[in-house]
Amino acid sequence: MTALFDMDGTLFAGDSQLRFARWILKRHGWRRLYLLWLIPMGILRALHIINTERMKRAFLAYAWGMRRETLLQECHQFVQEEILHILYPPVLERLRTHQHNGDTTVLCSASPDWWTQMVGQALGFTHTIGTPAALTARVSLMPGIPAPGNNKGANKLVRLAALGITSADIGYTDSAADLPMLSICRQAVLVNPKTSFASQVSGAEILTPPKGIRPLPFTLGCLLGI
Repeated sequence: MTALFDMDGTLFAGDSQLRFARWILKRHGWRRLYLLWLIPMGILRALHIINTERMKRAFLAYAWGMRRETLLQECHQFVQEEILHILYPPVLERLRTHQHNGDTTVLCSASPDWWTQMVGQALGFTHTIGTPAALTARVSLMPGIPAPGNNKGANKLVRLAALGITSADIGYTDSAADLPMLSICRQAVLVNPKTSFASQVSGAEILTPPKGIRPLPFTLGCLLGI
């Protein structure tokens, strides 16, 4: 049996990209200067002048110039001290059941693989796929993302196929962006889905663990590092 899992909003509440930005900004306060770059880039995104992938690359500016070793150490601590403590119990229970049964488990996330790979390793996933943001000796202003690009939507199918996975027994997600991933799954489990999304997935099982966050304060707090 093969089980596919999204990460952000599925294994835990909120976006790990925002959470990691807050982690870095709290520990390296001067890096809040990244907002001088992020705000105009956000305006360009709102005007549809740049796409989502370029915006994601621009967002990573909070780590600009950080040494590779330092970044990876921060990622490790972030996963161990934050992510592993906010997992949704019912989703973690499903993961452990799959693993106990010897199933192939795949973590497939749009978040950068800087920390996504560490989450997958810590939780014992068979395979982990994140967006492969380039990481050199020092973090560049806009880390490159190789083809097929941001690991979202249909691009997840491309990277899953590269592992030899073209069908799965069950898929877990919170987002309509994963409709392509669910299209290769015989069964879908939706985690706190919006009504419009749930209506698009016939026969899906719904899990509703408490989110524990308010979206707007959470987002603003992460962007400001507070």
